[in-house]
Amino acid sequence: MKIISLNTFGGNVFEPLMQFVEKLAADTDVFCFQEIMNDAHGEFPQPEKGARLTLLKELVKRLPDFQMSFMVAQEKYDFDANEKGSSDEGLAIFVRNGISIVGRGNFFIMNGLNTFVPHDYSTLGSPAMFVQIPFGDTMLTICNVHGNSEPANKLDSPARLLQSKKIIDTLAHFKGEKMVMGDFNLFPDTESIKMFEPAGYKNLIKEYEIATTRGSHMRKLHPQFEHGKYGFQDFADYTFVTPGINVKSFEVPDEPISDHLPMIIKIEG
Repeated sequence: MKIISLNTFGGNVFEPLMQFVEKLAADTDVFCFQEIMNDAHGEFPQPEKGARLTLLKELVKRLPDFQMSFMVAQEKYDFDANEKGSSDEGLAIFVRNGISIVGRGNFFIMNGLNTFVPHDYSTLGSPAMFVQIPFGDTMLTICNVHGNSEPANKLDSPARLLQSKKIIDTLAHFKGEKMVMGDFNLFPDTESIKMFEPAGYKNLIKEYEIATTRGSHMRKLHPQFEHGKYGFQDFADYTFVTPGINVKSFEVPDEPISDHLPMIIKIEG
């Protein structure tokens, strides 16, 4: 089974992103996407630059052989005056047709639905959604996460520690194997990341000695971050798996499709 996680950057790097999805769709079983835009409130003109307001529809069009689940974190997301109220923002999971989804759900790990105060990203709802699918003689829960981006230093805070605890505690109620992946907006040496290991998870970013999850294109998209207040931040994204998951391969290729890199994992039961 092949699973991919990617923060899509709202589709800002649209054509390369679509080409990547189309190329990998043939042999991928599950896509977990963060920062998905959905123009659920009518047709709005697409700005020349910025997020792709129809991103969810564009992905559905390119993934016709998949079952789609979408979790809204903020309705009528106001992140730019030119795009005010034009799209919902959230998470999406695509599961290949023929794979039974035996359970699904979502929850917030910080704030909640429609808590966003424009331009104060500490108030944005931080979502997590999951699907449960058959995996050998047990069940696999795949949880797609987008942690809060504030504080911008990507270090521990009481709220961030609670985010990780909420994920661990929620998934502890489920039987079978578990995989948690997504954009945590955290550095590797934070307690918020380290706490997954004593909870029974392997940190694949650590085990595979991944050098960065942001990549070279991040520097081109956001050159101001190179010498900004907090310096360039090479890490944000993580994949955690329970021990019963046999990881055949794990890679984070430097693809110029977002301001994050895709995490690609192949597993067996």
